[in-house]
Parts: sequence; C-alpha cells; structure tokens
Amino acid sequence: MGKVSQHCSEALGKAQIAQGEAFSGDLEILSWNIQKASNDGWANDLAALAGEVNLAFIQEASVQAGLSEAINSPLYQTFAAGYADSTQQTGVMTLSTTSPSGECSLTSWEPWLGTPKATSVTEYPLAGREDRLLTINLHAVNFALGLQDLRQQLRALSELLEHHQGPMILAGDLNTWSGQRQTVVDDFTSKFGLNAIAFSPDLRTKVFGRALDHIYIRGLEAQSAQVIPVTSSDHNPLRVRLAFN
Repeated sequence: MGKVSQHCSEALGKAQIAQGEAFSGDLEILSWNIQKASNDGWANDLAALAGEVNLAFIQEASVQAGLSEAINSPLYQTFAAGYADSTQQTGVMTLSTTSPSGECSLTSWEPWLGTPKATSVTEYPLAGREDRLLTINLHAVNFALGLQDLRQQLRALSELLEHHQGPMILAGDLNTWSGQRQTVVDDFTSKFGLNAIAFSPDLRTKVFGRALDHIYIRGLEAQSAQVIPVTSSDHNPLRVRLAFN
C-alpha cells in the first residue's frame, strides 16, 4: 500500500485542468453510508439529499444499484472497489458536479473477514486559485481486535496529506465505535490540520454511544451542518455547506 500511496501522491496536482471545470463559491456536500442500497426508499432519499450537492461521498455504494442515475443532475463518478459477492460490487463512490483533475484508490483489509475496505482520493481544481481541493472518501476497517489495522489504513494517506498544500475534506464511515478508535482518528487528523465538523442536534448513527460518521476539513469553514434521519440505511446521512478560507 505504501507504493500505491506514493504513486498517488506523485500523480496528483499535475493533470491539466479542463476549461470551465472548477469549483467556485461555497460547496454543498453529502456523506452517507447507503448500506449497499439494499433498503426500500434509498433512491428517493438519495435524490432528495444529493439533488443540489457539489460533492457526495457514498460508502457501501453498489455499482449495480446505479446511484448516480437516482440523482436528477449529471454528476462525475469516481469509484474505489471494496467488498464484492456474486450479485454486486460495492465500495466507496464520490460523485461531483466538477470533473476531478486526479483520482486514485487505496485498499485495506478487514483482518477477521479478509474483505477489502476502500478509500477513494479525488482532486478538484478551484476557480481563481492555483491550489486544488483534495478529498478523501474513507470506509474504515472495523472488525479488528486492536488498533493497528486502523492506524495502518490512515497512515497510508500520510504522504498525500503531507504534500498537499490546498484545502482538504476527509469524509466517511470511520467506524469510531470506541474511545480508542476515535483517538486514533483525532490524532491523525489533527496532525494534518483537519478539524471535525460538529453537528447539533447530533443525530449521527452511534454504536456504544459513539458516532461512526465524520467530516473533517482544512482550509474550509462549515456554514451549516445537519444530520438527516432516514430509514433507508442504518446510517443517517450528513449534509454540510462549506466556504473556502
């Protein structure tokens, strides 16, 4: 995974930017573990939640479900493969109104189950700026006795974050169901200047009293943040408006 991360770090920031393809103004973003689009009502909820967003970070996204088709506006799609069975391929999917100027994916493994957990990295140009927006859509490893596998998954992103000079968003289902796991995530994000977005009321899905889903930002400020209760997934989606510093 170290070589993949290095290659990703070296490739980002170098691609030519297509004319007219850049984010400008505030960003509306969504982060949601959609539970493989396996429950009734997911398409209607996704259409309502993502109809006006600039970026949607989806975990447990099913390729076969056609998530982007459920949204009423054309979106670019970046997918990093995770778990697959005989009927579907799932992973993390990032949908955007602007074409990414770079993308790559990283894979970690659930130590108990031997199944993959995906991370999608995308980069976007910004209107009137030389720097670019780096986004990370992460579904954290879950079934592990200790913290080493989670630390390793995050550590694979270190080179990317060390080299990137612009704004950043890290979003996803981080499986922070224990104080120790939350501390690992907090230590990692603070090292790279990423700040957690707070939600009030905090209706995020919780296990053992701890929220699983998070959005961390750098070089941006949250203008609004809400959690929307749904029955179409076992995770409630996060919706945030961001302004660039």
